[in-house]
Amino acid sequence: MLNFRPPKTLQLRDYQAEAIEALREGVRRGMRRQVLVAPTGAGKTVIASHLLNEASRKGSYALFLVDRVALVDQTSATLDSYGIHHGVVQGGHPRWEPRANVQVCSIQTLQRRALPRVPDLICYDECHVRFAATMRYMASLPDCVRVGLTATPFSKGMAEDWDRAVNVRTTRSLIDDGHLVEPTIYVARSPDDAQLSLAGNGEFSDASASAAGIEIAGDVVAEWVAKTEQHFGGPVKTIVFAATVEHGRELCEAFGAAGHNFQQISYLDRDDDERRAKIEEFRKPDSLIQGLVSCGVLTRGFDVTDVMCGISCRPYRKSLSSHMQEIGRVMRPHGEGKRALWLCHSGN
Repeated sequence: MLNFRPPKTLQLRDYQAEAIEALREGVRRGMRRQVLVAPTGAGKTVIASHLLNEASRKGSYALFLVDRVALVDQTSATLDSYGIHHGVVQGGHPRWEPRANVQVCSIQTLQRRALPRVPDLICYDECHVRFAATMRYMASLPDCVRVGLTATPFSKGMAEDWDRAVNVRTTRSLIDDGHLVEPTIYVARSPDDAQLSLAGNGEFSDASASAAGIEIAGDVVAEWVAKTEQHFGGPVKTIVFAATVEHGRELCEAFGAAGHNFQQISYLDRDDDERRAKIEEFRKPDSLIQGLVSCGVLTRGFDVTDVMCGISCRPYRKSLSSHMQEIGRVMRPHGEGKRALWLCHSGN
């Protein structure tokens, strides 16, 4: 017998309802390109779900754009939980249903695939990542209402894309109200600045960050073992942010040598099904995977609320937004009394 779970009621917090009204007021004033700025945990996807549901109820065509396969499935699951019927535009995804009023779209697939209707509403997740093709697509739809979602509206050039920003809440207020967990932070052994060279964009080069990070892989494992024992009595579900795929591979091997199952997810993955299987396993409360090592994949928007520990192994010189996005992965509450741990091996 199949287990049927009835949809949740889409209830808005007071500030979420205020944000929606601010967006509507902006549209009434002729501003069809607005950014909703809110920290991790403020409920940007909940707000977007409300907007999508209202559009669908009126028979409008609405798109939710994401730039990661993991976020396609995560967003689809969120809409399912609220009973919002939708299709998915991503590779050979089994939920291809282009005439449904709501579509969750991989922006990479959207570039290559025509839709049967012109959208009336677009919600663009992590809109600080300015993909040229996506910006051109939205610019070609001047009558469409476009809402960007981001916790970090810092990217150069964003002012060209949007009419205004609607600010929701600060991280501190969300912590004080119990909507986020403030992590305990340890600064551990990190690469020396002398080991890090600069790339053309002014950021630390991948090659130097990887080489320096590999040198201290053993320290990362030792620190994780010691601090999780101190704070939790043993290993807990963890996300690690690596500099490169090679660096991530070395970290997985170092954790494996110590008897811990860490698996890498990277932008070089070619098998979407394998990646999806790893993420689905990691989401389980009793997951066989103790940690995911991310290289350029899980930084933004990825939410597994029972992740208790995050490890920063990718040094940044300029990318404040990437640092903030990463640390946000451990700050979502999970039941009563969740504690969170952040181990910094990057110098960030």
